[in-house]
Amino acid sequence: MPDSEQLYTVTAFSNDHEYKIRQGVVYVVTDMTEEQKDALVAREQQQNPSFWLKVEVQG
Repeated sequence: MPDSEQLYTVTAFSNDHEYKIRQGVVYVVTDMTEEQKDALVAREQQQNPSFWLKVEVQG
């Protein structure tokens, strides 16, 4: 991975009852490349449309 490649942190949230104790956080993935981030976002839109994703640029 080139040093100049931008990395992202993606946090998935849900309002479902089972995630309330974690303030809605389902999972957090760090150090994702743009390609990995885009693939994750696309997959979650299809598989878990009730989740909402917070995408943060690192650095």
